[in-house]
Amino acid sequence: MKRNYFNIILMLVICLMASACKKFLEKEPINRTGKLTLFETVDGAKLAINGAYNLMLTYNRSEFGLYGDLSSDNVIKSATATTALPLFNFTSTPGDDEFAAGHIWLNIYSALNNVNNILEAVPGLKTKFPAQTSTLDSIYGQGLVMRALCHFDLSRTYAQPYNFTADASHLGVPVLTKTPSPGAEVPRNTIKETYAQIVTDLQAALPFLQQYANHTDQASISYQAALALLSRVYLYQGNWAQAASYATMVINDPVYKLADQTNYKSQFLNTNTKGANPKIGVIFQYNNIPSGSSIPASTVFPIYSDATGAQYTASSKLLSLYDADDLRANLFFVPSSGQNIGKVLSTKYGNGSLSTTTLTIKVIRLAELYLNRAEADWNLGKYTEAAEDLRIISQQAHPNRVITITYPSNADLYRQIADERNRELCFENHRFFDLVRRKENLVRGGDCNATTCSLTYPNNKFVLPITVKELEANHAIIPNPGYN
Repeated sequence: MKRNYFNIILMLVICLMASACKKFLEKEPINRTGKLTLFETVDGAKLAINGAYNLMLTYNRSEFGLYGDLSSDNVIKSATATTALPLFNFTSTPGDDEFAAGHIWLNIYSALNNVNNILEAVPGLKTKFPAQTSTLDSIYGQGLVMRALCHFDLSRTYAQPYNFTADASHLGVPVLTKTPSPGAEVPRNTIKETYAQIVTDLQAALPFLQQYANHTDQASISYQAALALLSRVYLYQGNWAQAASYATMVINDPVYKLADQTNYKSQFLNTNTKGANPKIGVIFQYNNIPSGSSIPASTVFPIYSDATGAQYTASSKLLSLYDADDLRANLFFVPSSGQNIGKVLSTKYGNGSLSTTTLTIKVIRLAELYLNRAEADWNLGKYTEAAEDLRIISQQAHPNRVITITYPSNADLYRQIADERNRELCFENHRFFDLVRRKENLVRGGDCNATTCSLTYPNNKFVLPITVKELEANHAIIPNPGYN
C-alpha cells in the first residue's frame, strides 16, 4: 500500500498526543472522539494503518531493536559511550520507567492498542463501504500481523522462552485483542496462551493478504511476510515441522531471491522494490526517511553505525566468525578519525553517516528462512537437508569458491548452523533472543568491557523487569522474579 508521508506524520501526532500517559491501561491511545472521526471513512482506516506502521517503526528502531545485539556477545562499549546502557550491562531495574524496561513496554503496547482500534473498526467499515472490501481486507490482514508481532516482541522481552517450562505454563504477557478500558486491570497470560494468540492472528491474516501476494512492496506486510513470520514463531515455539514447512513456502516463492555479490550490501540500505520481481533479500522492513536531528540518540544508527560517535562496536568474538573471503565482512568498517579509530562498526544502518542514505529496519529476510529451516530440520533429524541449507547461505557469502559442508558429528553441524545464523543476522536484533530460546549461556569474549561478561541459563536476567509504575497501575500484573 502506498503511504503518504503527510498522513503518516499526522497520524503519529494523533497517536502521540493520545498515548502520552506512561501507563498503557490508563488511557486509550486514540480518544473516543478521535476514534469515531478517524474511522468514519476508508481513508481514515488507511491513515490509521499508516500511523500503526510508524509506531511499529518507532519501537523497532529504538530500545527493542537494540536489545538482541546489545545484550549479546556481539558488541563491546566504545570510547564514545560515556555511560553504558542498562541493556548492555544487565542492570535494568523495576524503577527504569524512563529507560529500556519502561520504554519497550509502553511503546509496544501503544502500537498494539492502536492496531486493536483498527481491527475493531474494519468490520463496520466493510458494511458501510462494501465496494472497498478488498482495501479493508488488506488493512485488516496487515493489522492482524502487527498484533501478532507486538505480542511476540513483548513475550521475547518480558517472558522466558516458550520451552522454559515443559508445558509452557510459565507467565507470558497480557494478551490484548481489544483496547482495554481506562483503569482496567489485565493479568498476564501464560506463554502458551500468548503464542496461541500470535499463531491465531498470523494464520487468520493469510486469506486477507493472499490476494496481494505478489504485488506489495517490502515496506508493507504481505502474504509472504506473514508466512515467514509464522516460520520464525514456530521456530521459537519448537514446532520444528511447521517452522520448516512455512520457511519452504517462502523459499520456493519466485517473488524473492537471495542477495548476491553485487547487491548483498545494498539490500540493507534500499527502501523497497514495489512492482519489481524478484525482490532481493528482504521480505519485510520498516522504512524511515531521516531528516537531521529526527533520529534520537538511542536508536540503531547512532548506536551501531555512526562513524564519529557509535557507542557500541563489533566484538572480537563476532569478528572471529568471519573468514577472509566472506563478503559479509564488507558490512563492517573501521573509522579513520574520531574516538572509534581501530574499532569495527556495522554498516547495516548506514555507511557511517545518515546524510546520503535511508534508514531501514529489516524485520525478516529470506536468508533467515533458510537458517530457520536448517535448524528445524536438524531438530527433526534431517541432517543432510540441514547441511544443504547451511551450504546455500554460506555459498551466498563466498561467491569466489565452492562451499561444501562437513561435520564430524551432528552436534558440530548444529554449532555451525548457530554460528552461520549469527554471521548472517548480527546487528538485526536476533543474537540474544537466539541464545535464550536455545537455552544457551551468554559468554562474552575476551574484550568484554561490560559489568556482566557471562550469564548461565536459566537466568532471571534473561528477561526485563516490569516497571513499578506499570505494576502500580495494573495490580493484576505479576512481576518477573529476581527484580521485585
